[in-house]
Amino acid sequence: MTGIGTLVDLLLFYTLERVLFNRMVITMAKNSQQVKSAMALWLMLEEIGYHELIRIIHSYDDDTIEALFNVALQCLEFIQPNASSPTRESHDTPVFLGLFDEPMNFRFFHYNREFMYKRYVHIMETVCDKIFGDNAAIEVDESGLKPVAKEGSTSSSPVAGVSNLNPGADEFRPGQTPEDTRTMFLTFSKGHPLSREEIIHFFTSNWGEVVQDVVIEHVSHPGQEPQFGRIVFTCSLVIPMVLNGQSKAKFLVNRKHLWARIYVPRHRGRTKMSLLRATNIRI
Repeated sequence: MTGIGTLVDLLLFYTLERVLFNRMVITMAKNSQQVKSAMALWLMLEEIGYHELIRIIHSYDDDTIEALFNVALQCLEFIQPNASSPTRESHDTPVFLGLFDEPMNFRFFHYNREFMYKRYVHIMETVCDKIFGDNAAIEVDESGLKPVAKEGSTSSSPVAGVSNLNPGADEFRPGQTPEDTRTMFLTFSKGHPLSREEIIHFFTSNWGEVVQDVVIEHVSHPGQEPQFGRIVFTCSLVIPMVLNGQSKAKFLVNRKHLWARIYVPRHRGRTKMSLLRATNIRI
């Protein structure tokens, strides 16, 4: 059971998210369940290093927010467990134009769907279902001591089909280093992919024998070249060395650009995790 004080902390912590939710649902008349799903997707992207995404989106006009909202709903289709790959006509369609300085398209979401869906479900259950109601965000009363629902608003249950966590997932045990904590997302410039061997050689040349595995996107259409990959390190301590204090790293490998990023909780993320732990929610 979530304690009242802790829920208030959670609501206050996600004030901007609640403001944006109300703007989209009340002012822009968008479906509240779809808005909640889009917000969970954006929060998931913040987790993997696209920082301040909610703040940036909130700064735009309604027409731009609506366009980003529609793109988010499309991206959600490609992270579902049984999602089909993007069609040949749409697989390279750029998404969230103007938000990021590196290539992103529907293939990015489909390729990383397993990790993204897991984080999306977690955020939906531990954040969005708690701070968003059916018709408006949950508010804090004037005393700031307890949560209150706006008139006509009730706390929502998870979207159907979203809360089906993998029952076969390995249980976390102290001392274990989950593979997710040792993995970085890789992105290549369109038309300039890197091979598995090039990536391994680059990282071992710079940081030693630290690579456990490299997986490159499998292309499904003739003439298509991979744009994404993942690298798994032998130890999670390699990642901060690669990032060197940044949320992402950009390298030039054999005259080709390589972006690397991972879920790295920023200061806000660490606060969020501590709040969720305080609610006795397993994370």
